[in-house]
Amino acid sequence: MVVGGGDAPNKLPALLSNPQNIRNLCIMAHVDHGKTSLADALVASNGLINQRQAGRIRYMDSRKEEMERGITMKSSCVSLAYKRPEGEYIINLIDSPGHVDFSSEVSTAVRLCDGTIIVVDVIEGVCAQTKVVLQQAWAENIRPVLVLNKIDRLILDMKLSPIDCYYHIAQVLEQVNAYMGELYNTAVLAKESEVEEIRKQAERERKLSEIERKVSECEMPEAQRIFADWGINTVDDSDLYFLPELGNVVFASAYDGWGFSIHHFANLFSAKLGMNKAVLNKTLWGDYYITTKGGEKKIVSGARDKRKNPLFVTILENLYKVYDTIMVKKDKYETEKLAETLGVKIPMSIRKSTDMRLKLNCLCSGWLPLASAVLEMVVEHLPSAADMSEERATKLMCSATQRFDSLPPETQKLKKAFMKCSSDKNEPLIVYISKMFGVQRELLPVDKNTGIKVTHENVSQGLLSEKEIATRRDVLRRRKEATLVAVNTESGQERILTTEENEELTSQQEQIMKDKEEKVEEERKGMNEEVFVAFARVFSGTLRTGQKVYVLGPKHDPNTVLALTALNEQQIEEKLKDYKHIHICKISGIYLLLGREYELLECAAAGTVVGITGLEDTVIKSATLSSSLAMSPFTELTMSVNPILRVAVEPHDPRDLPKLRAGLKLLNQADPCVQIALQNNGEYVILTAGEVHLQRCIDDLQERYARVPVRTSDPIVPFRETIILPPTVDRLNEAIEGENINLRKMDKSDPLGVVEVNGRLGKLRCRAVPLPEAVTKLLEQNEELLKLVTLAGAIVTDKTNTHNAGSDMTDNILSKQEAGTKSEMSALAKAMENRQKLKTETFKAITDFKMSLDKAFKDAGVEWKNAVNEIWSFGPHRCGPNILLNRIKTYPRPSVWEKASLIDSPLAAYDTSFVTGFQMASVAGPLCEEPMMGVCFIIEDWSLAPANVSESGDSQLQSFGISSGQIISLSKDTLRKAFENQCQRLVCAMYSCVISVTSEVVGRMYSVIGKRQGRIVDGDITEGSTSWNITAYLPVIESMNFANELRKSTSGEAMPQLVFSHWEMLDIDPFWEPQTTEELMHWGEKSDSGNSARKYINAVRKRKGLAIDEKIVEFAEKQRTLSKNK
Repeated sequence: MVVGGGDAPNKLPALLSNPQNIRNLCIMAHVDHGKTSLADALVASNGLINQRQAGRIRYMDSRKEEMERGITMKSSCVSLAYKRPEGEYIINLIDSPGHVDFSSEVSTAVRLCDGTIIVVDVIEGVCAQTKVVLQQAWAENIRPVLVLNKIDRLILDMKLSPIDCYYHIAQVLEQVNAYMGELYNTAVLAKESEVEEIRKQAERERKLSEIERKVSECEMPEAQRIFADWGINTVDDSDLYFLPELGNVVFASAYDGWGFSIHHFANLFSAKLGMNKAVLNKTLWGDYYITTKGGEKKIVSGARDKRKNPLFVTILENLYKVYDTIMVKKDKYETEKLAETLGVKIPMSIRKSTDMRLKLNCLCSGWLPLASAVLEMVVEHLPSAADMSEERATKLMCSATQRFDSLPPETQKLKKAFMKCSSDKNEPLIVYISKMFGVQRELLPVDKNTGIKVTHENVSQGLLSEKEIATRRDVLRRRKEATLVAVNTESGQERILTTEENEELTSQQEQIMKDKEEKVEEERKGMNEEVFVAFARVFSGTLRTGQKVYVLGPKHDPNTVLALTALNEQQIEEKLKDYKHIHICKISGIYLLLGREYELLECAAAGTVVGITGLEDTVIKSATLSSSLAMSPFTELTMSVNPILRVAVEPHDPRDLPKLRAGLKLLNQADPCVQIALQNNGEYVILTAGEVHLQRCIDDLQERYARVPVRTSDPIVPFRETIILPPTVDRLNEAIEGENINLRKMDKSDPLGVVEVNGRLGKLRCRAVPLPEAVTKLLEQNEELLKLVTLAGAIVTDKTNTHNAGSDMTDNILSKQEAGTKSEMSALAKAMENRQKLKTETFKAITDFKMSLDKAFKDAGVEWKNAVNEIWSFGPHRCGPNILLNRIKTYPRPSVWEKASLIDSPLAAYDTSFVTGFQMASVAGPLCEEPMMGVCFIIEDWSLAPANVSESGDSQLQSFGISSGQIISLSKDTLRKAFENQCQRLVCAMYSCVISVTSEVVGRMYSVIGKRQGRIVDGDITEGSTSWNITAYLPVIESMNFANELRKSTSGEAMPQLVFSHWEMLDIDPFWEPQTTEELMHWGEKSDSGNSARKYINAVRKRKGLAIDEKIVEFAEKQRTLSKNK
């Protein structure tokens, strides 16, 4: 039974000490699939809200914007109690957003959980965000269960028959399981490849005489040998899928408050029909029916072939009868009779009500309570806080690119603490903070038994609530009203004060009271400030109020501080002052999270999800807390959406700039996805995931954090710049030939666009060519791998055998000349030292990436032969989708893949400077200073000026020689000129737009998308309905206010979901100008009316303060009139 009523929250603190009876889970789904309504039903089971309000009050949505828009924008937690015969359980339930703009909130919730409830709308089926959350759950190794919601709409809206309803639900369930199968197959194949590589690596290491460790296949752990023989067809994946017969699926209507699993009706039918319960559990879902042949009831298969109703249809027929009686016929007498039959008591107030939906909710929630069905499934099928798998513990402690056995032994031992989940005082404290969120100080309770004096310091620390301050003010006022007019004389007798003495005493007391009231008022204002609470889970040990803990930053390396463990506490604190990745902090408060309310705790045991105060000065977004210096920081959260939409903000009043700066700092701390940047021109820029996310951030900045009115720029959308081969047709689709060839700034004598500079610094010859599309896509998809190649020195050489690349890794390093400065040299040395920690599969991934890149080059044509071994650098930031190729015959420097070697060439001293020039050129192209994409710069010749430069007349060059800055400038300018010599194009960021819309308004939706330069890529009608699921691509620059316009045009029938998809070239020449008479008539003299590329470029250049090809007044000396002469 469910623990309900007002007592449930009071029982929670006493139940937090047993991790076996704690379930940490989150609710995830596509937007508007019913997550918050389901959460309401579970919250109502504990008496926090009225049962009648469940599904309507949206208890977990406390923000004003959430209530106005009807969507969840933040993940919030509530602790619930659930009672079973064997004991009571704590359910830490986290409600997460479904809107794609707030996917980062889902990531913060998943990290703290061991399981998840996936909610799917049976009308819409598996949507885009449903797949995203399933992928997130898989990546974090948490177990899911399924709730198929909104079955009432199949009955009332779609008006399906019971048999059609069954097949529709079965189809939706099949969609979910099909996607789970995709995830599983991908993981199994990857694991097989990983184990095979481990075996090969072990064999290589065994053959190396200089390595003492000997590993052979027979020495592998038993589990690895078994898994090495795994295959998709041989692995048992029965526990992977959502199967009603297993009990991990609940059929529900959260709005009407009912839900059930197969096991519920198996118990019911077993008692009524006298059949075996275990048999019913397996046959109530599926192609089974009851036959009475031979006078005995039997359950047999083949219902569909024999045109019989499956057993599940019998359950649906009972539901149909309830809906038909109450919602269709609206028969009050039959409703009361039905309630009596089902054993449900309907209160008199509801019987008299004319709201039939209220009666339906009361009857169904009493007959098939949703909370009981879901919480029973959670307790039965989701792991407890103490049942963490070894694989998940390893993933939390060690990143995907690092071997676990490369961590210090002291750190590896902590994995047992993760899996043990013990609150014993001897166990190390391990806490993970997934995000920080702001709470008004007045909402946090305090310990009323502390007796702390009212001071501004105490108030600012959250020790007194606003109510308590108001009480103290009343006490002071009562003292003022009860002023004594008599005092003791020296003889001990009382006398009446004179009028002058009384006035003087009254004046003194009034001044004292005034001072006290002013002080209390200041303290009262302090109560309205935001307090940052850390959203955290205790994985091991016990966290106590007042305890000092180590706050570990994401770059903390246990190896650097293990030597400090031999010192005493005071010495450790002194030593850590010089170490920027560890801070010591004191816990000021621990709170049990109850949705909109908070309950103060003295301590938090292992397995609990709590809020922690006192960390706002040391934690920005996420952090690891521990009592052990050997603890490694938790791996980074997996974000499915990256911020791409930007705006510049400034205060209306320039004097409020310090407040804005402080508010931006708080906003950055409170939102896990937002990024704050300071531009070179002094502008503060906010980067967000989408338009809805942007609006929420601006509202938070003005109302909660900065508390000053701000002015925002137009949304700043990123672009990319690229080049293409000379086109063969113009905008009128006519062949370009003869004098019509208009290749801007291209040297007509050299169609290849070769740029040659021969000046006082030497000779440089290069050209820019577009990269093959497959190569650009590979570079874009493997950005993180390129960072490892460049920074960690994970070099691959395949001159002998690609499969032996792993053994060559230990010998291959980047050229030290590329380090440039001493700081870079130090960083590179550190990277080479840590390179040994990289996992075998990471080395293999780099090798595979190089092979894929080589294949893509070879497929592009003979001119790209051996290009993969000529790569000098990637850019921008040494990991971007642009390449610098070295084809200098006199400078055979090692490629980015090969091991370093000393090169006897004067160019070697300027190698880093040349690469820096390439990085600067690729990070800001000539069109509008946006990064380049898909460009290859081929350096064909480079030589320095001879040592005797007296003929040049440059005295500075004669005295000091060629400086690195001059080489950087030469490289940058020449590469930009090579870029300009080609046909330039703008590349736009594109949204993938998923829209669910009815057939009546599909045409209006098409016109809105077409007007904003979008295009439809897929469309399919939902079976059994008139709804269409449309997928379109839409430029991000055209997406502003798109959702509002679409809703207005379709009368609210269409709801888009926008998520960044890819980069797409805008195939319009931004510099094209009409030349022929026909072109002039069609496009006009300027040809700028329909040239969206030029419009975008001018807008970006204007925003950046760059020159644009526009004139305010073309003929300033000509007098003009604005009115027409009559």
